[in-house]
Amino acid sequence: MSAEAASPHVVLVNLALVPGLRAGELLARLSGLGRFAASLAEAGARVSVVARSHEDADLTVGSVRLVTVSDGEGPFAPLRSPARPVVARVRELAPDVVHVGGFLFPVPTATLRAALPRRVPLVLQHHGEPPGSGRLGFLQRLLLRTADAVLITSRLIVDEWVRGGYLAPETHVEEVLEASTDLRPVERAAARSTTGIDGDPAILWVGRLHPRKDPVTALRAFEAALARLPGARLHLVYGEAPLLPELDALCARSPALARAVRFVGEVPHEQLPAWYSDADLFLTSSPSEGSNWALIEATACGLPAACSDIPANRRVAGPTAAYFPPGDVPSAAEAIVRRSREPGPRGAALRGRFERRLSWSVVAREALGAYERAIVRRGGR
Repeated sequence: MSAEAASPHVVLVNLALVPGLRAGELLARLSGLGRFAASLAEAGARVSVVARSHEDADLTVGSVRLVTVSDGEGPFAPLRSPARPVVARVRELAPDVVHVGGFLFPVPTATLRAALPRRVPLVLQHHGEPPGSGRLGFLQRLLLRTADAVLITSRLIVDEWVRGGYLAPETHVEEVLEASTDLRPVERAAARSTTGIDGDPAILWVGRLHPRKDPVTALRAFEAALARLPGARLHLVYGEAPLLPELDALCARSPALARAVRFVGEVPHEQLPAWYSDADLFLTSSPSEGSNWALIEATACGLPAACSDIPANRRVAGPTAAYFPPGDVPSAAEAIVRRSREPGPRGAALRGRFERRLSWSVVAREALGAYERAIVRRGGR
């Protein structure tokens, strides 16, 4: 940032309420928010977080001020606005820029814009949500246009929001990842004793077994790839798993899958570096993503990938991955085989790409640049 614009006061606003989450746990449990706030502070900003909680609190967490507003026990209803206490606290903090997480809160977004001094820009961060329909979609079209800028993983993701009239064509769009990771690779020999990964190649999936991640395409593509990679094994690490019965049934009908697929289940986050470091290939098949945190983590640990060809994956993996159209089983199988066999970037080369393009320091620098440009457009500071 320029010397004149050094040390802006950034207020991050979190409107989602996690049931049972107390104020003192908030930044640790919402690690994306907490780490993003800390990275902004490390980059030189003064950072406050205003969040809905089950209690009023004003805390200092590391270098970040956390102000929580007691707002009942229910989730935030995006079609109404119990936002007045949040808006009041934001105004009291006298920010230079206000950053709201998510496109799902059009009424509070517009309420904030109306309440802030004209010089203070309001910035929205996309978190992977699709455009709304019905009343939510109507309010998004009406009120999201009040934002001064949008931060999004890839400009290509904005296209559907502009085409649908949710955002104005002249909306200032800034490519800023919503998250990064502090994971680092570990020695493979040590990792192998932890994970028990096997296969030639050993292929790893990390993510929910949910339709939004499309693990069905992943399994069918892996099955097709086995004809050319007979020693391969697919290891699935997951938490939420509504599609697990369907995937179990798919494996039960296929002797090849039954022999070569391992349903690992949930793995503590601090153990994930061993899994990423021990595998040969990462597989992700989502039809849409906000940023694909698991792919960011895989890249941080030097693991090459076969990816669905969507803007977020292109932004994260760039030319290092093998891509396939979402839902296209034959193309996905070809990508698995191609990236398993080719001598493309991996290990230290991928870690270097992460440091240059995807690390928390990069995310913070990009966000602060976007804030500065928004402040200048508003004539502030």
